[in-house]
Amino acid sequence: MGRFTPPPLARHLLLGLIAALAVAGLAILLNRGSQVRLDGKILKVRTIATDESDSIAVVDLRVSNPARTLFQVAAVQVEARLDGGRVEEGLSVPQLDLDRLLEYNKLAGPRYTEVLKERARIRGGERQDRTVAASFHISEKRLRERAGLELKIRDADGIVVVISERPAR
Repeated sequence: MGRFTPPPLARHLLLGLIAALAVAGLAILLNRGSQVRLDGKILKVRTIATDESDSIAVVDLRVSNPARTLFQVAAVQVEARLDGGRVEEGLSVPQLDLDRLLEYNKLAGPRYTEVLKERARIRGGERQDRTVAASFHISEKRLRERAGLELKIRDADGIVVVISERPAR
C-alpha cells in the first residue's frame, strides 16, 4: 500500500485554519488585561444607630484593579439583604457627614481610609483600601442581623462590579 496524500484543497483548508487560530490566539493574548475589571473584598462592616428606625453601615473594603485599564468610579450603591429575601437600598453618606458621625459615636471607631466616591480612580494593577457608608431606613438591630451586604460599583463606561458579603452568624 502506498502513502496517503491528502488532496490539495484539504491541505490548504488545514493551513488556513491553523493560520486563523494563530491570529485569534495572538489577538486574545495581546488584549488580555484590557477589560475593565475590579476585584474586591469587604473587610469589616460597622453599624451605627441614628434613631430607633434608621441606621448606618460603614463598610471597609479592599479593591484591586487587575486590568491594565483605569477604573473610574461613576457610582457606588449599597444594598442590605435582610432575612426573608427583602433587599433594602442604602443612601450614600458623604465623607464629611461620616466623619462627623464617627466623631460623635467614638465607639464605632474612626474612618480608617478615604471614602470611595464618584470620580475616584483606581489605576491598572493598583490595590486600595477604601470606606463606603450608607444610611438605611431600618433599625440598627435588623441591619446588624442582615443576611448580607452587596456593594455595586459602576465604572464610568457602565461596567458594574458587585462585591458581596455574608456575615458569620
